[in-house]
Amino acid sequence: MKKTFIIAAICLASFLLLRCDNKTKNFAVTAPVDTNFTINFSPRPPTDLDTGAGERELSQFAWEEFLALNWKSSFNTNSKRDYPDSTWSYKDSSAAYPELNVWETFAHRSELRPYSDQMQPFNNAPHYSYGNAPSPATPSSSFTLFNNLDENNEIGSCDMYAHVNLYKKQYQVLYEAKVNSSEYNYILNTYPTKARLLQATSKTAENIAKYNAYYPNPSTIANDNSTCDCPTSANVVCLPCSSGKKTGAIEIKAAWRMLTPKDDSTKFFTRKVISYAKAPGGGVVYHNSTYALIGLHIIQKTVNYPAFIFATFEHVNVIQDSMGYALLKNGVETGGLKTPSRDPIRPITQAATDYVHSKLPANSIWRNYRLVGVQAKPVNYPDTTNKKTNFFLSNYVVESDTTLSHFNGGGIDSPHNHRPNLLFKGKFISMGGCQGCHGVTQKNAGTDFSFLLDTVGKPILTPDIGNVNTLSKLAQYINANKHAETRIRFIKAALAKKAAKP
Repeated sequence: MKKTFIIAAICLASFLLLRCDNKTKNFAVTAPVDTNFTINFSPRPPTDLDTGAGERELSQFAWEEFLALNWKSSFNTNSKRDYPDSTWSYKDSSAAYPELNVWETFAHRSELRPYSDQMQPFNNAPHYSYGNAPSPATPSSSFTLFNNLDENNEIGSCDMYAHVNLYKKQYQVLYEAKVNSSEYNYILNTYPTKARLLQATSKTAENIAKYNAYYPNPSTIANDNSTCDCPTSANVVCLPCSSGKKTGAIEIKAAWRMLTPKDDSTKFFTRKVISYAKAPGGGVVYHNSTYALIGLHIIQKTVNYPAFIFATFEHVNVIQDSMGYALLKNGVETGGLKTPSRDPIRPITQAATDYVHSKLPANSIWRNYRLVGVQAKPVNYPDTTNKKTNFFLSNYVVESDTTLSHFNGGGIDSPHNHRPNLLFKGKFISMGGCQGCHGVTQKNAGTDFSFLLDTVGKPILTPDIGNVNTLSKLAQYINANKHAETRIRFIKAALAKKAAKP
């Protein structure tokens, strides 16, 4: 009996070993991840990619953007915003990060769309303009810091919190949106007032509905790059494209939160920022507090990718930091806290992050941040397995609920109906994720993929926390989308009627 047991045990062990060995062999013969990266640590962002760029090239491009935009800014020495300090480098820096980075000096949304309706020169010191001006919480509170966290929700869809397992809703995530000098100066020099910008965006949306193009010039309609370098006489919104040595429009969205006693502050990029609170007697006050960066979107328009290249980064701890979101209905939180989700990071994307981390100095703060994914050439639903793009792309702490993380609809009011949401090379496409969501603003609002150039809550009356007794941000977008769809149907019907006439 004992002998039989021993033989059986040996057989079982051999079987298990064989299974493990087979698993190991199966894993070993799996196609390896291509890690042959060429990622430049340069003070200037890359300006374009070949039209057939794959995941490796897109990951390289995204990291080169990230490294350039997190380069040390020269503002404190020459008062130039969106300009790098050429004497600095990641290799030579003794600090974990500079005292001011390039992207932080981009223009805030309330500078691009000031309530005063008077845009200032780009290089002016930070100057935030609201209809209901907030008051300082203390006499020493500064209103000229570069990071102005005036958004406290995800486009009115949900509120986000950190370490909800320990602190519930004590540590809320706040957001800010900015544009680079190229985009800012384009608006300043062409459509610097609300009225002129609205006229241009309306004309652009009307042209898209009529001609499947930003403006009705036959040569540009047939041109793949017809949304770059549109003539000013066309009176349309056509943001500048990057190419060669020219940097075109870049927008960023950053997510921040205060650190808890459980967090290791040496693992986070932190800044003293402007944040807001409701005043006891009404109105809004601003504070200066230290917040940590946990998410960063970078989108750039290029000649070969006029539907923008979308890249998103996040802190490596966001998933383990017990993030939770509360859905918003009419601006009020409903239901309990939910756990965010996003699609898995692809192996080649993670390999690019590992490569950059290996090249950064040991003390660099950016070894704690990773690339989540990149979108470039839009593809039509249901091509969700396209190998050259992430059909769905979201950030764990920027698009946290299913409305945004798996956006694939024709409008903000219909986020999952698979209808066309953007115009690309003369064709309407039903794209997913960030690109599809931004595409709605292009197709329906005529803003060339920018949420910052529409009229929904802009110019900005007050930081988000002051939006009491007003229609919620999401509801405003839904209403605007419905009006746009009605206008588009009217235009299409008029065209059909005209074509039907003998």
